[in-house]
Amino acid sequence: MLMDCLAVLRAAHQPERAAQFGMKEFRQGLRGPLGPLLPPASGRSDRFDSMRLFDAQGLVRDAVQDLCSEHLVPQVALEQYWPWARVRAEQEEQHLFDLMRRLAPEDYRRARVLLGTHAAGPVRELRRQWDRLWMRFDFFESVADWPWCQVDGWWYPCPVCRWPMRAARSGAQFDVRCEAHAPRGVHYQYTPSKGPGPGELTGTGKAAVAVTPLPASSDHLTVSRPVWRYGTLPVLLELQLRNELVGLPFVELEMWPGEQRPDEYDLHITVAVPGKRTRHWRVDAKAWESVVALGKALTARPALRKGLTIVLPDHQYSERYFLAAQVHDRGVKVTTVSRLANRVKAACGAPR
Repeated sequence: MLMDCLAVLRAAHQPERAAQFGMKEFRQGLRGPLGPLLPPASGRSDRFDSMRLFDAQGLVRDAVQDLCSEHLVPQVALEQYWPWARVRAEQEEQHLFDLMRRLAPEDYRRARVLLGTHAAGPVRELRRQWDRLWMRFDFFESVADWPWCQVDGWWYPCPVCRWPMRAARSGAQFDVRCEAHAPRGVHYQYTPSKGPGPGELTGTGKAAVAVTPLPASSDHLTVSRPVWRYGTLPVLLELQLRNELVGLPFVELEMWPGEQRPDEYDLHITVAVPGKRTRHWRVDAKAWESVVALGKALTARPALRKGLTIVLPDHQYSERYFLAAQVHDRGVKVTTVSRLANRVKAACGAPR
């Protein structure tokens, strides 16, 4: 596998540069950020240069799978870590919403909210919350089948998205963190218990609030990783934006508008201040690991609404420029949650 990867890497470089790569240099390079291994590329605004494939324990990082699916990179070795089939992320996203489009508009909007608020938990609670929608979807999986999130027979839901956090051994302890929300400070340290029951989970980040351990049993379910990445996380961005703007003067909010294509955009914001021009934002939230792959997926769409505003998580603030350049000729703008919220507040005269 290493020889195959080295051959691909050498083929990507100019011949004089490729000649410098041997197996020893390649193996050493894999231990650090990818930048020194990659060929120079002008205008690349993705995080590949500084990205590390492996964590401190030598395990493949969660984000690698997202990048592989978004860029459609076949990698046999990754099957050891993620045995389910991977397809292009845009296809997975479309499959999810193809299922949801079959719902009545009211049920569609309820399912979107549930993806963000009840993506994992005890099966009894999930059945109660999803109610009549429960049997319409097949994207829930058992936490008992996910050893990477278990420690001493317990799992910990992220306090933001409720999805299982990854537990990685660090000496005698475990690092427990949410891959998506670790940049916001959702990470912990777990110390095993000397007796029965779960050990002690100590917050090590600013957003590491108290989390209740749950048994890693077959009666605890969670949405699949693709549904979490391309269904749950965007909904959380939409709800975050809505919660920041609800109740502001002269602001009207409509979640998932439209009857024929309710997923054309996620949030319609209208600011109608008397005596001023009415402002509109039609928002589509995206939570992709790679803005390069996202840009390619968006430009490949035959129908992309003109005037659309793509909203990214705040931690992708610096990457919005690259995506904006990719979709500029389609009449689409790109910003982050906080920047758009401040823009709307300024339009309606509310303090930021």
